[in-house]
Amino acid sequence: MSDVKEAEPVEAACRHRFLQTCENSGVLDQHRETIWEAIVSHHSASNRHYHNLAHLMSMFDFIKRVSKAGISLVDPAAVDWAVWFHDIVYQPNSTSNEPDSAKLAGKLLLPAGVAASTVQKAQRIILATADHHHLEGDADGDVVVDADLSILCAPLQRYSDYAVAVRKEHAHLSDTEWAQRRARVLKGLLDREQLFLTDVGKATCEAAARANMGHEWRLVFGGSQLSANTIDEADTECTEGEDAAASVSSIGPESAAELAAAADAVQCQC
Repeated sequence: MSDVKEAEPVEAACRHRFLQTCENSGVLDQHRETIWEAIVSHHSASNRHYHNLAHLMSMFDFIKRVSKAGISLVDPAAVDWAVWFHDIVYQPNSTSNEPDSAKLAGKLLLPAGVAASTVQKAQRIILATADHHHLEGDADGDVVVDADLSILCAPLQRYSDYAVAVRKEHAHLSDTEWAQRRARVLKGLLDREQLFLTDVGKATCEAAARANMGHEWRLVFGGSQLSANTIDEADTECTEGEDAAASVSSIGPESAAELAAAADAVQCQC
């Protein structure tokens, strides 16, 4: 099936979800197409191999899981708009994607009739997705942050597809540069005491995400990459990411310094 045919149902699902967001937040009719076209054009750019419309729908799927678990959102419209706009500006070699995305959200949503408080909250959440941190006193933000990270707990084959897609988005980097930056991202995530912030994320995503990243870590640090050819080489017995954590902690001073230096040069987003 061609990429175009595969994209059609995703775009249709996105369109349906987008119109629901508009209805729920009072977007004026004359502004809806302008906002929609901006979302589609940005997320359908030729360099969007992972950060595309399918990624947005995956995030909305996680949010549905949160809702089914009985967790109520304080401002559902702010959550929706944070999802729609959190990656609308995405340049792999930029360190200002989230601030630029938040700015564009304000530019398009405020004239469209979305409440200023909702837009401001969405902008704060967008900024939180840069490093996936907790927003004090904002459980809605935790839901979006966890949704953005939920790909990490996907079945290993799908996780592999994600890793390959992100690599394509950083095609300007050599394999060595990519390995250094990707290893830094993985180490930063694996070093966290807790990856996910919501109860749903902690219960259903944490262990699988650490196992997936552990598989990729061992390959990347060993000079390889997670792909269809290497997926079977992963140690499938690592279900909690403990082996990966041990590998991370055993990095020598020289290697750790190289990773830190490499990370300062280019932002590599997950």
